[in-house]
Amino acid sequence: MVETLDGCRWLYNHFLSKDLSKEDLQFALTELKEHKPWLRNYHSKMLQMVIHKIDSARKALTTLRKKGYKTGKSYYLTHEKYNSFTYNQSGFRIQRHGKTDLLWLSNIGYIAIRLHRPVKNIKQITICRRIDKWYAFVCCELSKPIFKFLNPNKSIGIDVGITKFIHDSDNLAIENPLFLNKIVKPLKRSSRKMARRKKGSQNHKKAKTRLQILHERIRNKRNDFLHKISSYYSKQYDVVFLERLHVLNMVKNSYLARYILDSGWRKFKQLLEYKAKMIVEVEPKNTTINCHRCGNKVPKTLAIRIHKCDVCGLAIDRDYNASMNILQGGLLLLPVVRREFTPVEIECRSKKQENIGFPIDSRVLFKPFQ
Repeated sequence: MVETLDGCRWLYNHFLSKDLSKEDLQFALTELKEHKPWLRNYHSKMLQMVIHKIDSARKALTTLRKKGYKTGKSYYLTHEKYNSFTYNQSGFRIQRHGKTDLLWLSNIGYIAIRLHRPVKNIKQITICRRIDKWYAFVCCELSKPIFKFLNPNKSIGIDVGITKFIHDSDNLAIENPLFLNKIVKPLKRSSRKMARRKKGSQNHKKAKTRLQILHERIRNKRNDFLHKISSYYSKQYDVVFLERLHVLNMVKNSYLARYILDSGWRKFKQLLEYKAKMIVEVEPKNTTINCHRCGNKVPKTLAIRIHKCDVCGLAIDRDYNASMNILQGGLLLLPVVRREFTPVEIECRSKKQENIGFPIDSRVLFKPFQ
């Protein structure tokens, strides 16, 4: 698998500077195999996916330029940065031999894997290397319902924050674990050790691997936490209302930037988008200031955690008040029909294919036969 990564990386760098269309690159690949016989040792579909990766990267840069973003040019990838290859449509097979699950890859052979659930109708498999572990991401064709039934009474407003990750309109508060903040001292210590090592030496590689493992541990903990929270809300509620937060503007505050990025608000929203039946974003303007009972404006700083209204006398947690405002504002955005009748049948987008990724933990480590 390491040799396959090196071969795909060489091909990627070779065609990166070629100003050719995708069809011309495919034709050039056929001619390149005649001059480079060692390329015939790799699966042809896998090499074609390298061309597809180059074409996708170029289209992404073009799209960003059209939107007004400043973009540079594509750079050659080193051994550390090229970490995946894809088998599309053919060249793979998953089967069970006794109590062991086996993944067969063309020109590589059988590999013992650990599956977290059975998979059917496999269309594509991507093999990814992360530090010293290997993962398989499987794309399957699944039948999904075209219509979903929504119950507007099962709606929830969610206010995300730093001290409390979530405070919803049902008055459920979940503390923010802030995994990066808990392990920041070992991270700094490991970064100093790596900086003191000579680049290119074995000690530098060991220190760098240690630093990467710490970052991976933080990412795994955060993903596990976000998956559990998003699964809870997607199962309990039909409609979830969130604030339309502009995180890039919020992280300009140097005092809160690390805590905002460590919370993973955007990742939480992405998980809800494919898990929940319906997601509605509400403008965050005055959700904390307005009183959800009478609408009176009660200005407050971040240090004030209690909402006290002078007009109606309401005194509750400021995050709970914000979640109620999000719920009320979100219900106003729904069509009148969806607010009055239950259940309601609405049309949803049907995706033909769904990616099934093995969880990011040691149980999905590829273990080749010795």
